[in-house]
Amino acid sequence: MDKFDMDEKHIHDMFSKIKVDPSKLAKQVKNRLYEGSSKRPARHRKRWTKSIIAAIVLSFVLVTSATAASLGNFNWFMERFNPDFGKIVEPVGVYSEDEGIRMEVIGAQKYDNRAIVYLSLQDRSGQNRLTEQTDFRDGFNVKMHSQTKEGAKGGDEVLSSYLSWQQKMLYFDKDTNTIYYEFNITVDPNTPSSDLLELGSFLVYFNEKAYRDEPLSVSLKGIEDADTIPIEQAEIFGGSNVPSDLSSLTEALMPGDYASMPHGEKDQWVSNIGIIDGKLHVQIGKIFNKEFSPSDAMLSLKGPDGNVISYDYSLVFLSDKKNNLLNDYDDAKYKYEEFVFPVNSENLSHYTLYYTGSVYSGVEGQWKVAVNTRDTTANVRTWKNDISVENQLFEYITLSPLGLQVIGTYEGENSMVSDMLLQIETVDGIIPLEGGGGSQNPDKHTFNSSWNTKAPLDITKVKAIIINGTRIQVK
Repeated sequence: MDKFDMDEKHIHDMFSKIKVDPSKLAKQVKNRLYEGSSKRPARHRKRWTKSIIAAIVLSFVLVTSATAASLGNFNWFMERFNPDFGKIVEPVGVYSEDEGIRMEVIGAQKYDNRAIVYLSLQDRSGQNRLTEQTDFRDGFNVKMHSQTKEGAKGGDEVLSSYLSWQQKMLYFDKDTNTIYYEFNITVDPNTPSSDLLELGSFLVYFNEKAYRDEPLSVSLKGIEDADTIPIEQAEIFGGSNVPSDLSSLTEALMPGDYASMPHGEKDQWVSNIGIIDGKLHVQIGKIFNKEFSPSDAMLSLKGPDGNVISYDYSLVFLSDKKNNLLNDYDDAKYKYEEFVFPVNSENLSHYTLYYTGSVYSGVEGQWKVAVNTRDTTANVRTWKNDISVENQLFEYITLSPLGLQVIGTYEGENSMVSDMLLQIETVDGIIPLEGGGGSQNPDKHTFNSSWNTKAPLDITKVKAIIINGTRIQVK
């Protein structure tokens, strides 16, 4: 046997030693095909060489190793935390990493327009930026891939017009700076969807540091009339307790850089302090529309007797980078809020200004994972009967292991469905449901609403749905 034959035999032996579970490997291959698929021109086939065959062997080893690692992480997670819905999800093991933060979906399952997801966040930069307060907040999003419809382009992505979720932190591992979450997600029931579920975020909040009644490092002794600028009604963007007659407000403090805030962040500052028409005006400036920065300030004034003096009103202005006031948002660079206190300058030396607010830290990035779950149609039941309960018409009801979802119409000015008590009657007893969110269209008098279970619901045992005491038998 020559050397070529010996190498072929060695490669054959390597193939023989590989043990692959096709049921688990199929999902990994499917996910990778989805992530990397693109149209490529056809190429002429060439005879496989030894190096190509060896590379394929290595690829199989890497894929099966990744599959085993994913399954091991899933099993470890389920044994370690025993989550409420762990028995109805399947292993996923896909992740996205950006800005040193890895978001990994450990397990998930989707039922119609609802999903249960177990995911983790880990700071892999070594900076240990994640805390028990870490959150996605308004950066979290869910994309549903629409089913193919006649006359429509198949596979179009639809950003859900209605999205709600309940987020539970299961554990925060300080040693690895990893947080484990449970997400119970509900999207618009009018949004058609397939089994592909895409989760992502463009924000990760790390921490919030709160300040309450912190004294401002400014002395009110000797405060005099300040330089002002004229203002117009169109330049007032809001505020608190704003007077109904805006025409009486004709001037404001000139923006400046009077002092720093108690938190010391450069994104927010005391812009100016002065007396206008016998009242104390305090102006706070901040960079406009910056994602991770101090919140809007809340100011109070305390006298020598410790009594708190609230401001009469506050006004909000926007300016460009040269501090010219604006009447729209287009060129806004800075935001100013001016607080007006009903005190005169003669007694200010013994008064102190106090600040209340928060400072947020976090990072912007792109985290996105696609989860292709199995078909769960058999575990979802729907009814299209019109069921009227207290002027709320339940037109379309969906029941799944995660709870109940309803589309309907209502009479009157507002839908009262969110205040209704829903229960599920099963062969084992009554299961109360918790409100999960919803929305309504006042023009069309339509609503959609959802209720959640605390543990997976076996829909084969359901006998009836009870709405505010009205029992609706399930056949």
